[in-house]
Amino acid sequence: MSIGLLWRQACGQELNANVIINDVQVQTQERQVIQQLREAIANFINTTRWTNDNYKSHERIKCNFLITLTANTDVASGRYTANVQVQSSRPVYGTNYETILLTFFDRNFNFEFFPSQPLIFTENVFSTNLTAMLAYYAYAILALDADSFAPQGGNPHIDRLLNILNNSQQAGAAGWNNTDSRNRYFIAENLNNPQLNGYREALYLYHRKGLDYFADNPELARKNIAEAIRKINQANQLRPNAVLINAFFDSKAEELMHIFSRAEAPLRKEIGTILTRLDPTNASRYQVLLK
Repeated sequence: MSIGLLWRQACGQELNANVIINDVQVQTQERQVIQQLREAIANFINTTRWTNDNYKSHERIKCNFLITLTANTDVASGRYTANVQVQSSRPVYGTNYETILLTFFDRNFNFEFFPSQPLIFTENVFSTNLTAMLAYYAYAILALDADSFAPQGGNPHIDRLLNILNNSQQAGAAGWNNTDSRNRYFIAENLNNPQLNGYREALYLYHRKGLDYFADNPELARKNIAEAIRKINQANQLRPNAVLINAFFDSKAEELMHIFSRAEAPLRKEIGTILTRLDPTNASRYQVLLK
């Protein structure tokens, strides 16, 4: 029986991840191994204790890992060629709304997997490319989430990101160097780059001082979100087309339209002009704000 799209939701420590594997391109009789892979990844993400912080069940960060196996995957030999879309979200205070914090597409999510070998992560030692990549994205999710609740709140997680990056580079693993302008190397680089401090400051303004205020004081919330967009604009001038700035707008374009469509004309047009320049992919959407 072909499993097609596999999914699993499990309880965990800091993260509450849905793991989806799309195997439709793979020609194999060993579908049960792919199911074991999905279960191993979900258990690894959701049961590893990534920090020393205590998370209540409802505080766990919701995230999705959509792994698409390509036709080059050879299940029999344990070699998997894939890409992955990683997404995480955060609740907005006083509402039932979840705002997306991260949307990132990694085209070089290649690894080996053997059901007999458990997935184990040791922070200071490179074990396998699969565990390194999963741990890397776990800390990226934690870093962005923490930045949205406190200024520079993600710093401890960024240190761990850099450690995983350095260990993986030293091990010669694929996909960890700056050979592709949109690969995972640049998540850590962007978060650690002083030129992009404004972007990180904006995450706090946008979420904690913006969205979390919206239910009680939409005018103040919109004002703070506008300031966040100005900070991102300044960061983009220092570091054009940064991966995380692009990822921000991949996640937020529709949300921004709703936020500023009811703003006063001067603010609406100002932010519409900035967004059109920063996010040309969605420029046609933002034209509504300029009217």
